[in-house]
Amino acid sequence: MMNYFTILLFFFCNCILAQSSDNSISRTNIKANFSTEVLEAYEENSFSKVKDFYQFLEIYSDVNSSEALKNQVKETIFSLYKNNSQVTDFFSSEKITLEKLLENSKTKGLKFEVKNIQKEMTSNNFWTNSYTLKINDGKEIQQKKIYQKVYFYPEEKSFGIKKKEVWTILLGDF
Repeated sequence: MMNYFTILLFFFCNCILAQSSDNSISRTNIKANFSTEVLEAYEENSFSKVKDFYQFLEIYSDVNSSEALKNQVKETIFSLYKNNSQVTDFFSSEKITLEKLLENSKTKGLKFEVKNIQKEMTSNNFWTNSYTLKINDGKEIQQKKIYQKVYFYPEEKSFGIKKKEVWTILLGDF
């Protein structure tokens, strides 16, 4: 009788744990929380963030930009990205940190053009954008096909004394 009770208790606890893990997974699952139309609007917003990143990077790499402006632009660039994102160096094609990319671009006077941006696929908490990037360093023009993760997840934010869960879009690895 005691063994029967123990086995029943074990299965009951496992069922409760499985349900709570399913709830946390569905809470952060993009497709489970948004209609196709709403998700498409967020994806369009991510296209703007990608273009904004390259505009800021262009300002950052300009030799005529002041150090104060570069510092402000650098902070803005970091606010667009998920922490610890790895990016591809435009000049060596190796994976580097965002900090290193900025360091490598600082006084190169780069010009960027983003073309044909589109969403490729959606996962549980991110999607992938693809686009063609033209990089002009004043001597030559490189063209690269970029695939970039865009993270979309709920985050608790404070508004005065109130806390609210909001969904955040951050750029990720490319």
